[in-house]
Amino acid sequence: MQQQITYCKSWFRARKQPTEMWPEEYARSAHRNKKLYSVVVGPIDRPFCFLEINKGFVGVGFLDRLAREYLYYAFREIKAGTLFLSMTTYREYGGDTDKVDNGTTYRFQENGTVEIDKQSFNPITNQNSRSFYDVANNYDIWPEFGDYDHIIKIERS
Repeated sequence: MQQQITYCKSWFRARKQPTEMWPEEYARSAHRNKKLYSVVVGPIDRPFCFLEINKGFVGVGFLDRLAREYLYYAFREIKAGTLFLSMTTYREYGGDTDKVDNGTTYRFQENGTVEIDKQSFNPITNQNSRSFYDVANNYDIWPEFGDYDHIIKIERS
């Protein structure tokens, strides 16, 4: 991994900071035992993203310049060592505030079905639709400890 990484218990979204910093050995043990831990990628005061890793699940939250989560990927383990990107959420914020103006969530199934939920909050609207999508690029491999580059790429196609 080329970027700076920090291990911790979790990423506190509201405070925009990690909780309970962990030494590498503690995080390595959590990874080996598929217990929950988090990884902050980039400088702690201006991270690029964070990962949430747990048994059967890897979540990646991408952060903007104000440390707001604008993009989130949720991967689930579909078989040993194989991940599937099952959900993506994209958010837009009002100026430099933490108030979400609108967001879109995509829920993918392995058969190519995708459910799309679009929400706006000023005024409040909600649109739901269903479509089909080539999910070939939604597959990934379980990350080895410390090797997260392939899972933190924004472009998945």
